[in-house]
Amino acid sequence: MATDAELAALYQKRIRDLAGRIRVDRRLSDPQVTVTRRSLVCGSMVTLDIDFEGGRVERIGFRTRACSLGTASTAIVVDAGPGQNQLQFQQAAQALRSLLAEDGQPQFPAGWEALEVFSAAIPFPGRHDSIMLPFDAVEEAFRQQAGPSG
Repeated sequence: MATDAELAALYQKRIRDLAGRIRVDRRLSDPQVTVTRRSLVCGSMVTLDIDFEGGRVERIGFRTRACSLGTASTAIVVDAGPGQNQLQFQQAAQALRSLLAEDGQPQFPAGWEALEVFSAAIPFPGRHDSIMLPFDAVEEAFRQQAGPSG
């Protein structure tokens, strides 16, 4: 069972502030790709609308129905994602997965350092799926954008 200190660290002010920044949905009017991902563990859901330009994310719209952790993660993706290519997203997602798995000290790529805030979620594996939702959605968006031969 989680201690009070672990729970306080998990829902720290920085997480709440990040989540609060995107409480109101901001969808794109005619996105190239829309992807919804849902956590089977907790039911959190994230929908991302993504436009691409030259193999990079140009714009991201969003709708979150997730816990504070999933919403905070989405806020970071919305902030850091534009201008990033598929490899850069994969590197950020892998660094976050490594952090959550306590697999050494991951180096977050430039622009993704805010993901360090999720170190408080390490003792809560049931929350990891929600944190990864926007990254899973972006990964699928890149697959869809590439088409059947991509």
